[in-house]
Amino acid sequence: MFKQICALLLIALCLMHQGADAIKCYQCKSLTDRNCALDKIDATSNVRQVDCESVPKPATMEQLQPVTRCNKVVTSDAAGVIVSRDCHFETIGQKDNVCTVSHSRQVDKCFTCKGDLCNASGAATSYLAWSAAATVLLAMMGWQQIAY
Repeated sequence: MFKQICALLLIALCLMHQGADAIKCYQCKSLTDRNCALDKIDATSNVRQVDCESVPKPATMEQLQPVTRCNKVVTSDAAGVIVSRDCHFETIGQKDNVCTVSHSRQVDKCFTCKGDLCNASGAATSYLAWSAAATVLLAMMGWQQIAY
């Protein structure tokens, strides 16, 4: 039994590894793609997917970190509400779920997440967080088996 739990733990740890590969995110704006405003994007919505390593960095931002997150930003102005999803460019020392925008719209909501295409939903739940929780649970089960 202990060997099986160790094997499951090893598999979970391997799934958590993100490596040097760039993250992939949905990239869209509800102004030009009405599917971008959906609460949840699914495979049939045909929303653009991008490799964040190939996306040009905004010229107005300094000290950009390598992209490791995706985002979903809801902004508003006199014209209405706009939803956008993209690679999340962050500066050194920036806090999570803080979005810096280069336009005059008011940021109403900003969600950031880690994991390929994690910005498909409203609250951008991270696949990595679920993997970490599963790993902790498996480890606790393994320690419980050892104790008995």
